[in-house]
Amino acid sequence: MQASPGAQISPGTRRRPTAALLRAAVVGCAAAALAVLVGKPALILAGLPLLVWALVALALRLTASDDQESVPPRIQASRRTLEEGGSAIISLTTAPGVLTAATFPMRPQTDFAPQYGSTAGDGHLQLRLSAQRWGRIRVGPVHALVTDQLGAFRDQLELTAPDVQVVPSATVLDAPVEVPTPIGVSGVHLSRRRGDGTALSEVRAFRTGDRLHRINWRVSQRTGQLHTNATFTEQDTEVLIVTDTIADVAPAPWADSEDPTSLDMTIRATSAVARHYLTAGDRVSVFDIGHLIGPVPAGTGPRQLRVLTDALARAGRDDDQLRPARRLRAVRAGTLTVVCSPLLRTEVITQIGELVAHGADVIVVDTLPPSIGDVSVLNGKPLRADGVSPDRFWPEAWAIRRLLRETTIRELREAGVPVTAWEGPSSLAPVLLSLSAARTAPRMRRS
Repeated sequence: MQASPGAQISPGTRRRPTAALLRAAVVGCAAAALAVLVGKPALILAGLPLLVWALVALALRLTASDDQESVPPRIQASRRTLEEGGSAIISLTTAPGVLTAATFPMRPQTDFAPQYGSTAGDGHLQLRLSAQRWGRIRVGPVHALVTDQLGAFRDQLELTAPDVQVVPSATVLDAPVEVPTPIGVSGVHLSRRRGDGTALSEVRAFRTGDRLHRINWRVSQRTGQLHTNATFTEQDTEVLIVTDTIADVAPAPWADSEDPTSLDMTIRATSAVARHYLTAGDRVSVFDIGHLIGPVPAGTGPRQLRVLTDALARAGRDDDQLRPARRLRAVRAGTLTVVCSPLLRTEVITQIGELVAHGADVIVVDTLPPSIGDVSVLNGKPLRADGVSPDRFWPEAWAIRRLLRETTIRELREAGVPVTAWEGPSSLAPVLLSLSAARTAPRMRRS
């Protein structure tokens, strides 16, 4: 049998007699023997239906085609890669006429239809898997039960299933693509360097080497001297996305169960920013301070978008693990750098300062869940989760920590680094608009 892509094939089934078949054979034979011993033919009628059922089951077993025994169960996913909120069909196929029941393990942030991941069918069954959050979903191991039509022979199997990779949702930023310092060769960003382009810089006197098709004949006729149109050249830029995955900060206990964690917001912001600038033709790379995602070298185009989203989807979810921080050694001056971080670690704040000192144009995207540090506790409002008070002093501690973090955010803004909270596709629009004039913003003095 030829396996289709995305399918997992297991060895063929080896069905064994069920307890019902053994009971029917024993009771039927015992009733017949007892009728002969005591001389009461009526006793045969008590065990005759069971004996007939057992004989029919054995006859069907002997006359069944070899395909029902040799065909291995096959699990196939209609899609191996999903976006958040997408769904895929998981199919389990056995031989025709073989009753099959399967149970899929429940996974967090995953919904099944039918509910609870249990379904049954005749030779072919399907289950719809819907993913609510990015990451890799382990579909297996699948516990399957195959049996004949009479339920006389069955086999229990534990099948492997293809994993499904859930990539962050394809969010499109509602923001411009202008950058303060284009540093590439050619692209869509207007630079201050004069050259071949479409944006008019000035009308000046004709010089040796100027292109004839750029001569401004109206000005030349009015002044009596040849004049030409000078233009600004268009360039691309290099976008570096720095992600802080040192720790995953969960929402407050009283928040909605579907509220994103800091890692969720970081991954979604990274995906949206990368998609935004890759669509504009820029070069995008990723550096992960926590080394959960891994570095993604700079690249352009749809292929780079696939590489980047695959790297984001492969990130794990060890919420209790605190990962060591890694340092970015150098960055090219003028690189547009977007730092996605909850701004809780000193190493990250130091890294932002070093990026500014190297001449990068830095934007900080705040990915701390808004429910963390709710200051309503300072106003005497009790906070409860499901009718139970949270850990003592936990809300107050986070409220104080958020107030201390505001000092860090204020210092970053005073240093010319815009900080904006991630609230969806429109979060970066005002920052990117103001960043186009960031050349005159105050900067940290380079050491």
